[in-house]
Amino acid sequence: MEQQRLFVDGKVFCRGVRQAASRSKEPILCFIRADSIRFIAVSGLRLVITWETKLSEPVLQNQAFLVPPIVAQLLSSDVVCSQVGVEFIVAGRQVVARLTDHLGSYDISWESDLASFPSPDAFGQILAVPSNLMPVPYMGFSDATHQAVANLVRIESDEQVSPTKLAILIDLDFGRLRVNGREIITTESRQYYFDPRLVIRALEFMRDRNLQVGITPLPGEVRAYLSLLSHDEDWTIHCSLLSIGKDTQQLYPLPPGRDT
Repeated sequence: MEQQRLFVDGKVFCRGVRQAASRSKEPILCFIRADSIRFIAVSGLRLVITWETKLSEPVLQNQAFLVPPIVAQLLSSDVVCSQVGVEFIVAGRQVVARLTDHLGSYDISWESDLASFPSPDAFGQILAVPSNLMPVPYMGFSDATHQAVANLVRIESDEQVSPTKLAILIDLDFGRLRVNGREIITTESRQYYFDPRLVIRALEFMRDRNLQVGITPLPGEVRAYLSLLSHDEDWTIHCSLLSIGKDTQQLYPLPPGRDT
């Protein structure tokens, strides 16, 4: 089987793996293409987080592979961070990370099965960064979200509504952002509900005073995804949160290990 070899800056790879591994217990999906590298992690069943940065030296071949949690721990160590470059050798499902220092070369090898990545519905679509994002101050959006959560607590207590029927309604019609906590009911076509636990989680990943926010309907469906985009030095962070489907119209418990 033909091997592909890629050289990546050790500090860049180490930081990307650290960011993703600290926020998900699932395997990390790594995309390396001509001039950028992207790390993708899932949190819960509807939230996808990506960290992307430019490569100092372009690679000749695009590549994608999974990094299992135990391998992520090794590749986020100080030893890797100190590397000028890491060579990746990919042959089918087999991946080897080759580290070299003054004492010699060291290989970390593992099997990468892309089909095992726990991707949510419409994964390929929600990875795309929309072009029609709206600038919003981080504190303004965060305050509105926390106020919406407080409203959900009040509704649950005063009106005895099941918490599985409470969510955050986010509306971006006519260029205005509205965030409200309410009971899930049938809404207008461009109004979408989101899991409050995951909206709060998405805000934890943001690293900028200002966000880019957008809601993108999925083609042929009655669902959409919420995009939150921010920057941290040379990194672009994109959180994509899938709305609650009108077929379920309720929240469900987050499986153990998937909500961290």
